[in-house]
Amino acid sequence: MSQRGKMRCIWLVTVIMMLASLSLAGCTTVQIVDRAPTPLDTLSPSKVGTRVDEHDVAVLAIDFDPPLDYEQIVVRGEQATLLVAVENIGLQTEADVMVKTRLSAYEDGTPILEKTCYIDTIAPGQIRIARFKDISRIPYRSVYRLKVWVLPVPGEIGIANNQRSYDLYRTTQ
Repeated sequence: MSQRGKMRCIWLVTVIMMLASLSLAGCTTVQIVDRAPTPLDTLSPSKVGTRVDEHDVAVLAIDFDPPLDYEQIVVRGEQATLLVAVENIGLQTEADVMVKTRLSAYEDGTPILEKTCYIDTIAPGQIRIARFKDISRIPYRSVYRLKVWVLPVPGEIGIANNQRSYDLYRTTQ
């Protein structure tokens, strides 16, 4: 496995561990479930083949700052920032990359919150963080669906890695 592949594996494992450790003070927790996790063995260039597209951006993972706290955001209306990690796995520097997010009700898909943010430039191999600030006053639901995606850049052909979906479950212990 190449050095870059090893670093991606380490980075993804770290992000997964951070997401798994998100919990709340008190008796309410939020569990984040990636609806289509990327197997770690697909990250190695030897596993995916040697073909690299000229233009290819991908959503890697999400996190919250401060860590997701149901009481803080829903009950008290305090703010959090959704962080979306985007990587340029193509061969060209990309500019004005649009990243979008939608939080919706799990049951019927009713949008609760939609936001857009831009990454000014992202070089090949670079990981940049899109920050969606001021997430607050979320109406009560026991389950939410969070979708994050990066719009295809000009010339991008393979877009399967441009989006991720997560289910956010509120549980009481």
